[in-house]
Amino acid sequence: MHITLAPDAVRFLKRVQQVVSSNTAHVKGQNFVFSRVGFAIQKGVAAQLVTRLPAISL
Repeated sequence: MHITLAPDAVRFLKRVQQVVSSNTAHVKGQNFVFSRVGFAIQKGVAAQLVTRLPAISL
């Protein structure tokens, strides 16, 4: 699946990458931060998709 981000989101994530890189000496720490950011984005997208699902009548 390919997701296109808005230009503002791309600029924000690049800024986050710069700050994390300058404040974290270990690549493992950088990977942890970006895996958490990726998870947060996926969680937000999933929440938006769930709210669009039709209600199931019982």
